[in-house]
Amino acid sequence: MSKDNSNFFKKKNEWSVIKDRLLGCYLTPYFQKVLRTGKPICYVDCFAGKGMFEDGTEGSPLIALRIRENCLKITKIRNKQGAIKTRFIELNHASDLSANITLAHSSYDEPVVIPGAYEENIEALLRRERGNNVFLYIDPYGIKALDAALFHKFKTMGFNSFEMLINFNSFGFFRDACRVLDVDYRTDEALQGLDDLVEYEPTLVSADKQSEDLLTAIAGGDYWKAIVLDYKTGKLDGYQAEQRLSTEYKQHLKKDYGYVLDMPVRLKAGQRPKYRMIHVCDHEDGCFLMAQNMQKRKDELFISIQQDNQISIFDVAPDYSSTAEGELLTRDQIAEMVSECLNTYSEEVSITKFVAAFVNQYGLVCEFKMIYDILTEMQSEKMVMIRRSPPYTTSNRPSAFWEENKDHSVYIRRVSQ
Repeated sequence: MSKDNSNFFKKKNEWSVIKDRLLGCYLTPYFQKVLRTGKPICYVDCFAGKGMFEDGTEGSPLIALRIRENCLKITKIRNKQGAIKTRFIELNHASDLSANITLAHSSYDEPVVIPGAYEENIEALLRRERGNNVFLYIDPYGIKALDAALFHKFKTMGFNSFEMLINFNSFGFFRDACRVLDVDYRTDEALQGLDDLVEYEPTLVSADKQSEDLLTAIAGGDYWKAIVLDYKTGKLDGYQAEQRLSTEYKQHLKKDYGYVLDMPVRLKAGQRPKYRMIHVCDHEDGCFLMAQNMQKRKDELFISIQQDNQISIFDVAPDYSSTAEGELLTRDQIAEMVSECLNTYSEEVSITKFVAAFVNQYGLVCEFKMIYDILTEMQSEKMVMIRRSPPYTTSNRPSAFWEENKDHSVYIRRVSQ
């Protein structure tokens, strides 16, 4: 039986708050940085909803419009009209959305609501944006809309830059995969408590070829079947199966895109992660910016929405089976990762590109400061060279900054042993 979603917009739920905080904290630096390319930005909320909840809380469309307005006010771009275009696709609540976004004052390009299904409108919309910068926020009503073939098509459209932030209900996908292949999961703690994650549409329930094909289309391959089989035979528990599924899903995305960063998110304090937010881009600046955004705003983002306010909802520790069942990585282990990542470069590399490559490979396993401290130690041991420009401060002291901008650059290079 499908879930009754008639009350979905009564009050903004906890995980919607989490997702929209992540989006909102990223959009400000994203808009500011990408506007410097001189090309327009097209921001698309692919499953926009009503724009506002009945309790008066902003939904993702109003959050994006408010941030766009603020960014354009402070930018020095002369022609601000059309500099950031906003498009909102909504199948079920387009009229409510249109009414609610009128509450967001727009001094520049008027937002456009596109009534209808994302999969029926997105290609035509994006074809008009070739040569521009595009950002898609994909927070679907269930898993069925995550068609991997569309993600592949986006890659071929010729944008100046392209990024996606995707809500991937990985545990829900795996639960449905078990259903479709008739594998019992009902006693597995990992796959319980997911009903609230199913927003508008029910998940798959039938064990037939059509459902198998749909899951394969979502995943971008049938690798999920082998994972379910290993789960059925006891080689994997539910958490290990979900992690392997997520890893292979990211590997599929990396066939087309250079950087894929995922953030496991848990619904309540003390729980294991229940879904993943996945950021996809093709440039190290985008990956670094998203990872940096998460690090800088951890006090804001990682605080529990639960009343106890004790346990972080965002899981920035290593994925729970990357070490022995949830063990945190030691500093020595992270130092080894830094060394391994450095070994992939035969010449010097910018710190932005290096950190982006590090989180792309290992995830958000530590603070950036730990990476920088490890590199500083490696420099003192003459294992790496660190070159900064400018090399000295205005007071003629050696520069020690790590963050790059138009006036500062940092390069690192492994010293041959």
